[in-house]
Amino acid sequence: MAKMDGQRVLGRGSFLLLILLLGSFGPISTDMFLPALPQVVEEFGTDSAVFNISMYGFMLSMAVAILVMGPVIDRYGRKGPLLAFLAEYIVTTILCGLVDDVYSFIALRILQAIGSGAAITVSVALVKDSYEGEERVKILNFNAIIGVLGPILSPLIGAALINAWSWRETFFAPAVIAGIAMVMALLMTETLPEGQRSSSGLSEVTKGLRSLIGNRSFFMMAIMLALFNLPFMGYLSVSSYIYEDMFEVSQTMYSVLLGATLLLGTVGMIVINRLTRGMVNMRKILIFPAIGAVAAVLMMTVGQSRWELFMLAFTISMCASMTIRPWGMGVLMASHDGDNGAVASVINFMFFTIGCIGMFVSTLPWPNFAFGIGVLITSATLLFTAMLAVFRATGMDLKGLHESSRFGQPCGRPWACGTCR
Repeated sequence: MAKMDGQRVLGRGSFLLLILLLGSFGPISTDMFLPALPQVVEEFGTDSAVFNISMYGFMLSMAVAILVMGPVIDRYGRKGPLLAFLAEYIVTTILCGLVDDVYSFIALRILQAIGSGAAITVSVALVKDSYEGEERVKILNFNAIIGVLGPILSPLIGAALINAWSWRETFFAPAVIAGIAMVMALLMTETLPEGQRSSSGLSEVTKGLRSLIGNRSFFMMAIMLALFNLPFMGYLSVSSYIYEDMFEVSQTMYSVLLGATLLLGTVGMIVINRLTRGMVNMRKILIFPAIGAVAAVLMMTVGQSRWELFMLAFTISMCASMTIRPWGMGVLMASHDGDNGAVASVINFMFFTIGCIGMFVSTLPWPNFAFGIGVLITSATLLFTAMLAVFRATGMDLKGLHESSRFGQPCGRPWACGTCR
């Protein structure tokens, strides 16, 4: 059952489009200019080590912004902060495309990440405010697809812009997208009325965030759900080296394989959701380490021999990555009442922080990059399994784990109930 009935000006379809646009700010800000990295490094007269600070600085700044922004939008509502940070994003993004100094570029990228983090946090909070039950899960699934589609399509769009004009247009284009989102946000009806906001100061509001992080069950589950982002973000960092250098496929073929991997991962997510529809979440959670184990074995045994086998192994891992995020968000949102912005902040902070670790680990001096991806898949699977064992052995619990995948259908039994086990 949906709660979304108050967007009379913007409309239901446009409101959903706004949510999806805001959720795409991460990939359009980080991945669109990747094809021009060597050119930008040369133009700035620097080296890759210095320039990479702009990438890691962006990711870290965005993760922190996501964590802090939840209490802010719980105190001041969604619309006002969203408009302010969209304006900040537009200005800093345009300036990124105008500067000629690498250190100014790094500083602007760190500031740009604040606006990007705010957009992503508001996107998830709008879903929490406006939808519930099965419809909320569907919207989160759409957001998950955008989260995977964005990093794959953004470099392709960026390459087209670079070939037609220059790398600077890869910053002007996101500024235009942010401008469109800002117009739509102006037309949006506030989803958190004043009567439902926290009336305390920000120092008091952050108590909700601290209590959320202090909730062992919630915090451990948030970490577990983000673990499968390790191999996904690592893959985005090194997949071109694996396909083009290790397996010697062409750039065009590489683009085709990226698209095929996305398509197969999306199909896998749909199939998993269909097969587990109505399954109690405490039982469904066991599917993810099983999928990860299959992918890890394939990658570490045969995935490094041929591109077809590498693609097969990673696609299986990607099915787990794509499925677990919207499912996990639904579980955590169903398990916590109030502090909607804080919930969104913690979830996204975990995903981006752990994803950043995956990017770093994938570039370590492994025997080959495919082996490194195998290590990340194996690590994510083993850590997830170990943490789940601790979660259950220590009696941790979450309300959302006792509902079915349709949500809103609790088993009505304690932790040790036969259905959930």
